[in-house]
Amino acid sequence: MKTQHLLFCLFGVMALIKVACADEKNVGKGKITAEEVKAFFKPKLDANGKPKTRSIPMESLGTKSESALSMEIVFDYKSAKLTDAAKEQLTPVGQALISEDLKDQSFIVEGHTDAVGGQAYNKTLSEQRAASVKDFLVSNFSVQPDHIQIVGKGKEGLLDPKNPDSEVNRRVRFVAKQ
Repeated sequence: MKTQHLLFCLFGVMALIKVACADEKNVGKGKITAEEVKAFFKPKLDANGKPKTRSIPMESLGTKSESALSMEIVFDYKSAKLTDAAKEQLTPVGQALISEDLKDQSFIVEGHTDAVGGQAYNKTLSEQRAASVKDFLVSNFSVQPDHIQIVGKGKEGLLDPKNPDSEVNRRVRFVAKQ
């Protein structure tokens, strides 16, 4: 009984650490400025100008620290083509990614869909949407292509799992690579 109780407590602490290590900003369909993007992703430095690190590596606890920016990017229905509204949303992100503060930083662009449709279809569509975002940033802002990796999540990792068909689940997430 004591062993079960200790294991339960250990898993609870690990879950709390994972939540505490994730730094995520969800702007939804809202606007964000290039300055806000830079401030969010800019590495935190110590007094010597070196990136701050934790004394206990989070990877040793089975988790990692990540900074992620989630945005509802508008696409046409069943399409990976960026709309004018999507391009407007992505413009400050592109401006931030080529700034002195972030130009050497690498990111993962995750494409997400809602739960309508099959798993294979949504996975492919989410990859295509992430690729469209990358292509836009590379073509319009000269972001280095090797600084952006794309991943299609499909309907995995819904933002609103209680409403799997909700449009808030159709989004793009920018994750700073550590």
